[in-house]
Amino acid sequence: MQALHTNFTLEFDPGTYGCIGGAYPDTCSYGSGVTSGSYFTMDTDGDELFSVHERNAISMNEGIYVDGSAQPASGSHSGVPDGSESPSIDNPWSFFANTGMHQSLSPIAIVSNDYSGYMTLDFSGWSVNWNGLPSAITLGGDASQGDTGLAILTCDVDCSDGDRYTLAYAAHVPVNDPSGFGTVYYGLHLEGTVSAVPVPAAVWLFGSGLLGLAGIASRRRK
Repeated sequence: MQALHTNFTLEFDPGTYGCIGGAYPDTCSYGSGVTSGSYFTMDTDGDELFSVHERNAISMNEGIYVDGSAQPASGSHSGVPDGSESPSIDNPWSFFANTGMHQSLSPIAIVSNDYSGYMTLDFSGWSVNWNGLPSAITLGGDASQGDTGLAILTCDVDCSDGDRYTLAYAAHVPVNDPSGFGTVYYGLHLEGTVSAVPVPAAVWLFGSGLLGLAGIASRRRK
């Protein structure tokens, strides 16, 4: 397999709930939480730590396009998901009994790559569309709160097609955010598979390149 350097998709496994202690779901002696797969988390108790209880499972819709296009979502609302949403990266989820979806309002680009399975990705456009708020909860990194805006992608081997990966990202909700979660610490954990399927921007460029070559060939025949 050939290592990928641009234009790939991060497909991620759904998060699953289980017991922190005991047998899920009836005799969880220490409570339950997301024990495997992908999730986001909010430090709602303010201790600057992400406990298992604070994890919220997510599942993939399109996955994350790397060096591709922006991935906006729309249609969040109060109450639980009802099928009216327009998701992009992940499927709609419920948080504090209201529906939300992750999105990226700018392309996620590779910032650094050691070509041996370690990359940093630009998450400056990362945000959440939640509870029908008129503006997204921006999670692209607040430098005043110590955020970098960079996600860490670690692959098992070299990030080639089919390679397994984990992604870790953390940021703070901006101060005075209208969601009411201002300054709350947010974390994202994804685990899944690297896919060489071209992302939309790459597909468009590939298609336009083929059209250009066809035009050149046509002119030469004439």
